[in-house]
Amino acid sequence: MPLVRAHLHIYLNNKRLEQVKKMRYLGIYFDNRLSFHKHIEHTTEKSKKIIYMLGRIAKRNWGLGHKSLKTIYEGALVRLMTYGAPVREEAIKKQRLLRKMQSSQRLINIKIAKAYRTILYEVSCLLAGVQPIGIEIEGKTCLYKQKHSTGKEDYEWDKPLPATEWPHPALRADIMETTDLITYPTESFTEGSKIGDKVGAGVAIFSEKVW
Repeated sequence: MPLVRAHLHIYLNNKRLEQVKKMRYLGIYFDNRLSFHKHIEHTTEKSKKIIYMLGRIAKRNWGLGHKSLKTIYEGALVRLMTYGAPVREEAIKKQRLLRKMQSSQRLINIKIAKAYRTILYEVSCLLAGVQPIGIEIEGKTCLYKQKHSTGKEDYEWDKPLPATEWPHPALRADIMETTDLITYPTESFTEGSKIGDKVGAGVAIFSEKVW
C-alpha cells in the first residue's frame, strides 16, 4: 500500500498551531534547519542601515571622529552582531555566513579609519583598531561557556590578573644595554612621534653598516 502522509492538527487554547519554516524568539530567528541564515541576514541588514545613517554625519574630512565612531561601534554594532553568539556558534563557522558579517563590519571600519573603500577587510580591522567579527563572536561564546560551565568542561581563555598575582619585578628578565665596546652586524634605530591624538613610528635598520 502507498504511504499516505497524515496532516497533523495541533491546537492550543482552541487555536490551531501553524507550522512555519522559521520563527523569531527573543530576537533570534530560528529556521527548521537551525542554519541561522535568516538571523544573520537580518543582523547584517540592520547593521548596514545604522552604518549608512552614521555615514551622513561621518564624512572623510568632517563630522564624527575616530573615537566617537569607535564608541558607537563597540556600544551598538558589536552588541547587535554578537547577540545570541553561543546559540549560533556553529553557523558562524560557515564561510558564506561569516563573509556577510565581515562585509558589514568592513563598512564601519572604513568610517572609523577614514580609509578608502578599496581597502581589504583584514587591513580595515587593523587600521580601525577593532577585532574581526569572527573573533568577537568566538570570544563571547567562550566567555558564556566559561561562566555557565558545570566544572566538567575545561575552557581556556585570557583574563586580567589581579595585582596580587603579577610577577615580581625582580623575576623579570634583565635587558642588557649595549656599550661602545660591543659591535653588532645589524643595528636598528626606532623613533616614535605623536601629533595630537595620532601616533607614528619610524625604524632604520643597518646591516653590515649598509642601510
